[in-house]
Amino acid sequence: HFYMITKKKGVPLRMIPNGSIDFIFSYEPDGMKAWVNGTPLSPVDDLFTDSTDLFGVRFMPGTHPTGLAIRQKDLIGLRFSLEDYYPKNFDFQGLLGKTDFPDRVRFFIKEYSKLKKDEPEPFGMESLFETVCDMIYKTDGQIRISDLAEKTGYSDRYIRKVFQEEMGFSPKIFCNILRLQRAIEFINYGFDEKTADWAASLGYYDQAQCIRDFRKYLGMTPRQYKK
Repeated sequence: HFYMITKKKGVPLRMIPNGSIDFIFSYEPDGMKAWVNGTPLSPVDDLFTDSTDLFGVRFMPGTHPTGLAIRQKDLIGLRFSLEDYYPKNFDFQGLLGKTDFPDRVRFFIKEYSKLKKDEPEPFGMESLFETVCDMIYKTDGQIRISDLAEKTGYSDRYIRKVFQEEMGFSPKIFCNILRLQRAIEFINYGFDEKTADWAASLGYYDQAQCIRDFRKYLGMTPRQYKK
């Protein structure tokens, strides 16, 4: 998923949990800086070095970008220079010369496609992790750990261990984050029903649980977010 943000200097961006890794390119008077961002687990207001022109690439939740030499669990809530952890043959300077959104997207895809992706070993930990992430994502976080165990043939305990090792937090938290992101989409696209109605359809026990998750991960209630 690609995005471009132009913001006023001094105005922070609210970073919220998304379960994803982002590459963010900040265009500044002295050149371009490339960053790799891990998902936060609580809302963070960030000036982002006070840049005003940002181009971002968000990978699918739980996906480890090809070529990135740092694990997802070591990125939680942190930001590092991407150039320190990425293949030297990626043309960062070429991306600096792109000024509009479509050109930046096309250039990134061209460079990214050159990188070699190592496929996980069948039945290995990484393969299991990718399978579990895919199941959680396809259900918008509405799946029990016991169901994951039944579908994969591995125990609840082993699935939690593998997920913690790869992601840095539990599959339950990942489910909560994806469910929240789905709830945000409902509001963004103008879903006009009362919170209690769509909260139930997303797997929340009740409206109160939905509001608690919004406060925990977004820093505001659904009503405040919509406003």
